[in-house]
Amino acid sequence: MNDIIRIVVAEDNDDLRAVLEPLINAEHDMRCVASTTHGQEVGPLVAEHRAQVAILDIQLRDGSVLARLPALCGDHPSIRFIIHSGHSNPELKRKAIEAGAAAFLLKSGDIDELIAAIRSVAAR
Repeated sequence: MNDIIRIVVAEDNDDLRAVLEPLINAEHDMRCVASTTHGQEVGPLVAEHRAQVAILDIQLRDGSVLARLPALCGDHPSIRFIIHSGHSNPELKRKAIEAGAAAFLLKSGDIDELIAAIRSVAAR
């Protein structure tokens, strides 16, 4: 179990979250250990489940995750945060990376791109 990448998914779109979880769990080296629709729950979930990676939608039900990201990174320095967004704005990507995101991926991208990013950021 030590070689399994533990992942928390924070996504407010119920349909997308329902697709992401089994796709992640289908990978031999990954498990979605928890999911949420609220940014305020991310910190407690990554701590409780000893997650290594958190996949965060930019906009969750309780607001923008960008405002919370610096504190999440500070409170959980070993966690790698991937922003998974429907917004392709380069300025938004720059702000996410400056706030501490390890990667910024578009939801319109291929699932293989997300899987590769999870492995990449977890290996750092």
